[in-house]
Amino acid sequence: MASPYRQQMSITTALIISNVIVFVMGNVSGVPAYFGIEYPSSPYTESLLFVRGAYSWLSCFMEGEIWRLFTYQFLHAGPMHLLFNMWALYFFGRAVEDAMGPRRYLAFYLACGVAGALFSSLLAGLGIYGETANPAEQYVLAELGNYLGHADLRLWEVVPMVGASAAIYGVLVAVAFLYPHSLVRLLFPPITMSLRSLALVVLVFAVLIVVFNGDNAGGEAGHLGGILLSATIMSVWRYRYLKRRRDEGRF
Repeated sequence: MASPYRQQMSITTALIISNVIVFVMGNVSGVPAYFGIEYPSSPYTESLLFVRGAYSWLSCFMEGEIWRLFTYQFLHAGPMHLLFNMWALYFFGRAVEDAMGPRRYLAFYLACGVAGALFSSLLAGLGIYGETANPAEQYVLAELGNYLGHADLRLWEVVPMVGASAAIYGVLVAVAFLYPHSLVRLLFPPITMSLRSLALVVLVFAVLIVVFNGDNAGGEAGHLGGILLSATIMSVWRYRYLKRRRDEGRF
């Protein structure tokens, strides 16, 4: 007989396990593709899950595959990308989940991920960051445009985005709102700072990379999307949470 006291798996643990499983499955099979878009004549092969689940403006909105706003959050570009994101989620996620409750936390997490994708596309579309396609990329864009029926594709519309980073940056901001003065020691550089300071450093770094169009500007723009949505939600919800705790006599 099952024990009535058996503890349910946390959402944070379930998210970590899901990301790891998807990463392992993503290396099983591949299809010919350009920019994460299936294209039979492409000499390059990409993961089937990457092709079916990565986010781009083209695939999500021009092709109508809206689910990619969620599926891209469970895909990662490599083992270090996965490791860093899951490490951060492991250390910060449970605190936010305990405060919000499992359902609200899951909705919050996924919403921050969605905000990351949308904000990255918004800034690229406004010309805040981005690169001009080189001749080889222009040729590929023309081929894809003809194949898919979309003329004059721009590079930012097709570049795929993957990763849980936007959602996890949202979680980091949330825990900084909840416990701003709690200290965390970084591995690199090996310094100790408050969670509020860490969140501000992350915010400033992302802004600088986007403004100066540095490496991974699109990814940092996605981080900003998760950060901004999290800060907006937490600026309202935090006070309700603290009031409830005071009413319950918990502090």
